[in-house]
Amino acid sequence: MEKLIIKETKHSPLVALDHKTGAFEIKGSSFLDNAHEFYMPLILWVKEYAKKPAEITKLQFDLNYINTSSQRMLFDFLKELNAMHKTGAKIHIDWLYDENDYDLRDVGEDLLSFMEFSYKIIEKVS
Repeated sequence: MEKLIIKETKHSPLVALDHKTGAFEIKGSSFLDNAHEFYMPLILWVKEYAKKPAEITKLQFDLNYINTSSQRMLFDFLKELNAMHKTGAKIHIDWLYDENDYDLRDVGEDLLSFMEFSYKIIEKVS
């Protein structure tokens, strides 16, 4: 299994998923015309990773914009992590949002409120 690295573009976030350390990062903007096409490789990668996860998986979201179709796909991605958690894997997510960006904070709270693993919603103060 290889690390999954997807470079950030104007419309898609940086994705860095490291199977050895369990350090995951999704950072940038996600306003994709075809979010399914972008996020399915992440979901499939996590399904494979779930067979032999790191001792703890820590994911940091640092998004500055996310459209509705990306939110739906991120929810599916998070459900895969939640399924891992249910089998005993340790999962923790930090959802960062810019100071006073309450819409993005609310998106994180909405998505993560359905999950059973630990998470924090963290305001980035400039």
